[in-house]
Amino acid sequence: MALTALQILGGQAESPHRYANARYVSRTEAVRDTHSLEGDHQPVDLVVPNLQFALEQQDRSAFTGIAMCRILDRRPDGSLVLDDNGFYPTSLSVNAIAPLHRFVGEVAGLMRERAKSIAERIGSAGQSGVADITDFNLLQVINRLQPWFGYLSRKRHVHPEDLYVAFIQACGELVTFTDEGRLPQEYPAYQHDDPRVSFRMLMDTLRRTLSTVLQPRAVSLPIVEQRYGTLTAEVHDRTLIEGAEFVLAVRARMSGDDLRQLFVQQAKVTSMERLGELVSLQLPGIPLKQLHVAPRYLPYHAGFIYFELDRTHPAWQVMTQQTSGFGFHVAGDFPELEMQFWAIRSQ
Repeated sequence: MALTALQILGGQAESPHRYANARYVSRTEAVRDTHSLEGDHQPVDLVVPNLQFALEQQDRSAFTGIAMCRILDRRPDGSLVLDDNGFYPTSLSVNAIAPLHRFVGEVAGLMRERAKSIAERIGSAGQSGVADITDFNLLQVINRLQPWFGYLSRKRHVHPEDLYVAFIQACGELVTFTDEGRLPQEYPAYQHDDPRVSFRMLMDTLRRTLSTVLQPRAVSLPIVEQRYGTLTAEVHDRTLIEGAEFVLAVRARMSGDDLRQLFVQQAKVTSMERLGELVSLQLPGIPLKQLHVAPRYLPYHAGFIYFELDRTHPAWQVMTQQTSGFGFHVAGDFPELEMQFWAIRSQ
């Protein structure tokens, strides 16, 4: 949409018969006098902007204008096919920019689903209350952003620059958790006359960060009691065997010193496939190294003693072969013994 540029000298308005290149079109209107008791109508000379449609390839050097639409095709009946998805018109309201307005609702929905997923993982019974502090921080960020984006998606009028500020703040917070560098990119400055350039990179970042699945650092491996005092813990993710640290937490109704000393002596750990051979032949298994404090990624429970499986010992080599998981055998008497088994990813 074009409007003749403002002229320093006169000649800004022309009559309806000569207005082709004028900035304004003059006309006379009967206007009611609201300041008099009679309220008579009086003729008043008015001017209105002489707005015109122009194509991009036309000479518009004498005009100022803003882009209103992009024509994709012209049908045989003369009607035009407009680009409703790839073109972002200049507007004072996001509601007039269809792709942007749809995206705000999409982001609010993505945030809601992502928050529910993280909350379920944090409260999962299989995790025994453990969660990486990153999960809590990310959930806090999304819980702060989601109501705001939900409000923006429902609000009748939102200025594009206000939405730009909301987008760039959300991107800056979310990349802290999802991008390797932990820092936001250099996003384009807001350009009111070219909204697409202003928003495309921000929209791509929001989609990517809200779709990135963060793996928890600590993974609970349930221990299942089998026959003859043996226990097993299946490992379905082979990458854990290859690079994770494994921690065994135990608690029993006995003194901590006795538990530390006796459990290391009477517990054997190896692969599920080698457990029977290890027990029958009285062979040593993977050594347990006592940890003086609970690992930072695991929950602290009073009375538990923590041991780390020694990956550097030759007995660990059985785990590098094809195996379904770990096997445990605990001899002796440990009243009310409780065991938890964890894999902690290195990154």
